[in-house]
Amino acid sequence: MRHRHISDIVISATLMLMLFSGPAAAQNVGEVPDIQSPGHNSEIPSRVSRIDVTWGIPEGDPYGYFVLFNTNPGHTFDGLNPDGEYVTRRTFTSPDFAESQPDDVAYYFHIAAADGKGEIGPTVTAGPYRIDVVPPSDVGVTAPEITSSRTVTLTLTATGASEVCVSNVSHGEGGRWENLTGQTEWELSPGGGEKIVHVRFSDLAGNTADTSAVITFIAGDADGDLSLSLRDAVLVLQTMAGMETTDINPDADVNNDGKIGTEEAVYILRRISDRADE
Repeated sequence: MRHRHISDIVISATLMLMLFSGPAAAQNVGEVPDIQSPGHNSEIPSRVSRIDVTWGIPEGDPYGYFVLFNTNPGHTFDGLNPDGEYVTRRTFTSPDFAESQPDDVAYYFHIAAADGKGEIGPTVTAGPYRIDVVPPSDVGVTAPEITSSRTVTLTLTATGASEVCVSNVSHGEGGRWENLTGQTEWELSPGGGEKIVHVRFSDLAGNTADTSAVITFIAGDADGDLSLSLRDAVLVLQTMAGMETTDINPDADVNNDGKIGTEEAVYILRRISDRADE
């Protein structure tokens, strides 16, 4: 009797151990193959904040799948108490991650097939799927307030940006895109007066942020001293007469004909006269 009692205890202990250790990995289902997310590239962040995933049929006899999105690349489904969601289809869409305002956050998709007994196969992880819905911040452009040079140096700053577009027309249009390096040379539009330089910053996901600078261009400034005076008119007239003069500002050309001549002299004298009448 004593030996039977000990035997019963051993059997009971074995059953309890099996119960609390959970079911063994399913032998009837294999790893889930061919996990794809057509709308997301693991190397490039995306503004698309919901991730669609499809997958193939694993070996064995799958009845369904446990699926989960999170930021943990090492997640494994617990055979005793699996988390995530159970689905029978072979497609799944993540929650809308935009609600948490991810700024280039890497998400991972975890999946494991389950057989008819509820046993779970190996966990397979796909990703990272990088989501970024946050535009560049702290954007700025530093430029000269006044200039008589058609080409100016712009100092460009932004947090989280990789590219920048500078334009004389509008934000993101009529300009050129280039890598954000901190400074760029820019040619102002023809004519004198106030010039608006439109600057658009973009991150890798295509989120954008805009800023601008206002620059006053002094047309006809032959001596480059940022003002119009009789000296400018004299320099132009001397140049027209073939006299030797100090270096003349080539951007004093007011009609964009590539020459400094009569038009510039007339423009300068008119502006001086108008200023005197004010």
